[in-house]
Amino acid sequence: MRLLPGPVEGAVAVTVVSLEMNDPADMVDAVPPAGASIEVMAESRPDLSESFYRRVGADWAWVDRLPWGPEQWSDWVDRPEHHLIVCRLDGIDAGYAELEEQGDGSVEIAYFGLLPQSIGRGLGGWLLARTIELAWSLPGTERVWVHTCDLDGPAALPNYRARGLRECARAVEWRMPDG
Repeated sequence: MRLLPGPVEGAVAVTVVSLEMNDPADMVDAVPPAGASIEVMAESRPDLSESFYRRVGADWAWVDRLPWGPEQWSDWVDRPEHHLIVCRLDGIDAGYAELEEQGDGSVEIAYFGLLPQSIGRGLGGWLLARTIELAWSLPGTERVWVHTCDLDGPAALPNYRARGLRECARAVEWRMPDG
């Protein structure tokens, strides 16, 4: 799907929902499944960011960064504002999150998701809670936010709400299906 500047024949209206948390006490924790672990990457890993983006987003129409080359991935990851979190189940990659500090006290959960084989195993809520926790641990954080849309997995919006994020905006984007 391609993002369009407005409605045209054949385009699909996609509702984008933004959610936020303004107090770390609002975060609702989740129990980790047995064998779950996370690693906050200490070094820049554009290859890992790209790999997760492609593998997680393949089923959910994540297309905005597919044309990126190695230089663009490095530009995205090689910044102190970027944080990559990898979730594993029994030592095997299961999902990821990327945080971006935005300089105004806001930290965006820029990307979040599970690999297809990890969906439905109890990881999503726990990984999201750890991601929110990490966002609040960053100096100067006053707001943690995320956006999702109709194209994301059916558990995305309920998971964000269950962890304590509250809707703060809605918008419609127009997308043209491929082919």
